[in-house]
Amino acid sequence: MKKTFSTVLARHALIISTAAVGLFGSANALPASTAATPQLIVVISVDQFSAAVFNQHRSSYTQGLHQLIDQGVVFPEAYQSHAATETCPGHSTLLTGRHPSATGIVANNWVDRATESAMYCVTDPTHPVPGRPNGPRGPSNLRVSTLGEWLKQANPQSRVFGVSGKDRAAITMTGHNPDGVFWWDDERGFTTSVPAGSDEQTRLKPVTAFNKALFNRWSQQSPSWDIADPRCLANTGMHRYGSLSIDHRVPPPGGAMASGQPFTLNGSPSMQKWLRASPVLDQTTLDLATDLIHQFHLGQSSAPDLLTISLSATDYIGHRYGSQGPEMCDQIAHLDQSLGRFMDEISQLKVPAVLVLTADHGSVDAAERVTERAFPAIRIEPTTVMASLNFDLRKKLHVDFDPIIGDGQQLYLSSKIHPDALRQRVIHMAVERLRQMPEVVDAFASTQLAHVQIPQNKRADELTLAERFAESFDVTRSGDISVAFQPGASFGDPKSVGDAIAGHGSPWNYDRRVPLVFWRPGQAGFEQPLPVETVDIAPTLAALIGIKTPIVDGRCLDLDGGAASTCSVTR
Repeated sequence: MKKTFSTVLARHALIISTAAVGLFGSANALPASTAATPQLIVVISVDQFSAAVFNQHRSSYTQGLHQLIDQGVVFPEAYQSHAATETCPGHSTLLTGRHPSATGIVANNWVDRATESAMYCVTDPTHPVPGRPNGPRGPSNLRVSTLGEWLKQANPQSRVFGVSGKDRAAITMTGHNPDGVFWWDDERGFTTSVPAGSDEQTRLKPVTAFNKALFNRWSQQSPSWDIADPRCLANTGMHRYGSLSIDHRVPPPGGAMASGQPFTLNGSPSMQKWLRASPVLDQTTLDLATDLIHQFHLGQSSAPDLLTISLSATDYIGHRYGSQGPEMCDQIAHLDQSLGRFMDEISQLKVPAVLVLTADHGSVDAAERVTERAFPAIRIEPTTVMASLNFDLRKKLHVDFDPIIGDGQQLYLSSKIHPDALRQRVIHMAVERLRQMPEVVDAFASTQLAHVQIPQNKRADELTLAERFAESFDVTRSGDISVAFQPGASFGDPKSVGDAIAGHGSPWNYDRRVPLVFWRPGQAGFEQPLPVETVDIAPTLAALIGIKTPIVDGRCLDLDGGAASTCSVTR
């Protein structure tokens, strides 16, 4: 068992070492150069699985996470190095090897400058979703290719599948033209989109039987959130966040799963409301992943196959209950158990495999609890900040409309402001006003970020604020102004259970730092505490399976402990 840096990364950094021992032979690893080329690549992203949360619970892992950490190559200081630490940008880096500035996925939502309306990152009119006429979902906004696309170009017989609790996570990990990409719909089960040239029945066929069996089972016995680790109950009790008081318990009070009500597909809104923020979502996602492996015999043909898995429950629970209550504690215990069961399934395949575990971003607990634990943090209402900024600008410009629109961190200039010379003056005025606000650490104009040059090989933990925002900056999609708020802050005033009490999305390291773990048969595991980046995953996997990459921002990580074999494939 490795003891080096034993607390920082592993939980996010899950990779599949557990199943590996039984599957691939002795736990006494062979020299890495003897490992067979992987036929099955599994990449797991745990949404909002911060390095801090991984580290906090590392000593309690007993199953999947424990085994994976013991036998994997562990990087406890991995970084989503950009500033836009949200689900869509983070997932877009994992298998493209590119920062959001190149992927074009600069946020979960950005402002369409032509209409001044919100653009969701995977809105795609060419990919309608069954039963959701107002919600087409597809990869058109993703401007670069993914590992799955490189794999299929090199090996036309390779299959690429993806599954997640969220559409934006599944789509950005699989990329363009996968064999199947599926995400959870509260009313329909796992669903997908239907690109031109295909039909709904064909696209949904891989999940039709799974969904039917799932809902039949739930109609007989509603899924429940059972306690996985009784030690988590020590954190129960009432706590207030803004205008909301939460009774922290496991299972949380008020949901259908807690009361054992029968589940019906369209008749249980409380069930639908609570299921996402529970361990049931991750277990169901892993069950579908297992079904796809067996249904399509992944890893058992002449060409390597890719399966991407994004587990979303940790994020929903983190937003709703924070990261330091009994809910998150028990969710991590469930994650450990669910991953162990999934790895057991993989181990029975007896095929050469590589598994990666990481995260799309980190998080920080609710500001109220952060403050109680010796770090001063505040709760910020973005609408108040925006109202104050626009009030000052309206007075100075003598206009009767809001010159600035946006969500607080990415701000856009109103199209009513023209000509260009005036626009630049207004941006300058807004930046200066923001820098005077106590809630704000710094603000950057788009013209500044567009000219930021990041030195080659500069470590992710040493990037300046401007450099972090530059890695997220796209001239057509990013805001005219990027804002860094005070570290530790929580946003909004939650008023009812279900509102977010905590979150992520900042340029600070607690949101950027995630674990990263690689596991493959026959390798000698080790732990490397120096910082790496999530953009390193795709070129490393490409080298392991012997395919070349296009231009990437990441680098191949030598998993062979100094041997030249891991990174021998060049662009």
